[in-house]
Amino acid sequence: MARLIAVLLGVALAAGCSRPAAPASRGRRLVEGEVLALRASPDGAQLAYLHGCRKLPDRSLPPGTAACALAVVPAQGGAAVEVASGVTTLPPGFGWSAEGHALAALGDYDHPRGRGALWIWSGGAPRRLAEGVTFYALARDGSRVGWAAQGQLFVAGIDGPPQPVAGAAGVSSLEFGGREGAALLARRAAVAGGELLAVSGQAAAPVAAAVRDYAFARGGEHFAFTAGPAQALTLASPGAPRPSPALGRDVQSFLFSPGGDAIAFVADAAPGRQGDLWVAPLAGGAPRRLGQKVGEPRWSARGERLAWLEDYEPRGRTGRLTLGGLDQKPRPVARNVSDFDLAAGGGAVAFLQHVTAGGYSVDLGLLRPDRDAQPWTVARGVFGFSFSPDGRWLYYRTACVREGEACDLYRVEVGAPAPAGAADGGTAPAKGELVAEGVKSFEFAPGRPDRLLVAWARKDRVALDLAVWEAGKLTAVDTYALPGSVQFLGSDARRLGYAVVDPKRPGVYVAELP
Repeated sequence: MARLIAVLLGVALAAGCSRPAAPASRGRRLVEGEVLALRASPDGAQLAYLHGCRKLPDRSLPPGTAACALAVVPAQGGAAVEVASGVTTLPPGFGWSAEGHALAALGDYDHPRGRGALWIWSGGAPRRLAEGVTFYALARDGSRVGWAAQGQLFVAGIDGPPQPVAGAAGVSSLEFGGREGAALLARRAAVAGGELLAVSGQAAAPVAAAVRDYAFARGGEHFAFTAGPAQALTLASPGAPRPSPALGRDVQSFLFSPGGDAIAFVADAAPGRQGDLWVAPLAGGAPRRLGQKVGEPRWSARGERLAWLEDYEPRGRTGRLTLGGLDQKPRPVARNVSDFDLAAGGGAVAFLQHVTAGGYSVDLGLLRPDRDAQPWTVARGVFGFSFSPDGRWLYYRTACVREGEACDLYRVEVGAPAPAGAADGGTAPAKGELVAEGVKSFEFAPGRPDRLLVAWARKDRVALDLAVWEAGKLTAVDTYALPGSVQFLGSDARRLGYAVVDPKRPGVYVAELP
């Protein structure tokens, strides 16, 4: 997020104009007081926030760690509900289900021992479910919660009583999957053998020993894990958790395609050598090797393509960007690449390339593999970039100052003709459209790929000024927003939740956008 191109409230200004005086707040304050964290429920109906915080003096903890009270307030306004006290600001503190608005938190958190009391809230009175909880997870739809207390695995319906899972002692982590068969995976701690358990009903069955990584495919129809001295990668399905023959050995990492029809993995790793990239269909069939000495593989948002860095150098995190897929021949794109992003449909890839010709620079390149013979340069000296959700535009930050805290934000149309000479490998930069100056960060509005939330980093304190950009115009929203708290509410591109850290008006806010 970033610092507001200040405008009189309610007035829209052309992008790239100079910055006038800061506006009054467009937001409505729902709760008054200092807030250290705020997270909206996925449906946008509720805002959970930490307040009444007490900083912890323990130097073994990250700076700024605090114990706080957790409360929830309706985004439409109304009375706040206190959920738990003594909630840590560290990641185990609290979290929403991926859908709906089920909230879990660890209260009275014991930082040295890493455990606390599990609280659940989903619209009624908060429930204190268990003591001494070290790990918890919510089902995607918020209907169930699982947790480990003193190593024993428990599961409960969101409104039901706790139920111990038979045969699931020594558990250190868990993950929910589908609704049928083994709907939950749990792993015993390494000191207990690292055994992976498949949970169906209230009983657990062992799947494999010495498991390091495990995960469900999207939808939960399959899961995969690495196990044994060779860290072999194996597939299984919740309805029949008995493993299939291993897909690969010495596996460093794996990732399912977003559509859940394929799995990519980096295997055959050895000390001092990166592994090779393989891909296999989940429906069956032999894995196919796509690249050697690979790092940072990733799928496009819909799974049409894979991109990765070949001949990967872990210390510099650079390599040769290459494209491919389940039924696609690998295509090298560019060397000395440190970051890249695939458009949603896989029809374009953007990347940062370290170049030395004419002086060192980190340049933004673009390739549309179905129409470009060579990649072409979009801009020089780029610090952050992203495709719009519809893949039509490529946004990027350049001309940065204040160590990347303030950059000019531009965009280019992905489908526009390449610059002159690009077909022959030319590097003349494209002519970008200026969106805003001095930007810290930006975020796309849900369902509105041409609407951006733009933020500027303030100089007087750690805080953001906010505006919305659309159709070439900026509209001011607010100032002094807490970094990390600003978010669109659910799928609504016209409502924004955030916390304000201005000492004159601290609290939880919701802004109605034009």
